[in-house]
Order: sequence, then C-alpha cells, then structure tokens
Amino acid sequence: MSNTKQLQKLKNLNVKAEKCSTRDEAKKILIKANKAQSKISF
Repeated sequence: MSNTKQLQKLKNLNVKAEKCSTRDEAKKILIKANKAQSKISF
C-alpha cells in the first residue's frame, strides 16, 4: 500500500481514538495504528 493510504488510516484512527471510551477499544486502535505506521516507508 502507498504511504498516503497508510497516513489516511492513521488519521482515521486518530479520530476514533479521540472518541473511544473503553480500554479495550483503545488497545485495538493502538494495535491498528502501530501496524499502519510500520507499513510506512521513508
């Protein structure tokens, strides 16, 4: 996937993170964010 697609995923996850209210939900978001970030190549 392209970097722009991964960056968009990170932005969407950031919005979800601001709205999340449970610890489990936050953990899932962090796992997804780490996965997306690891796919970004500089």
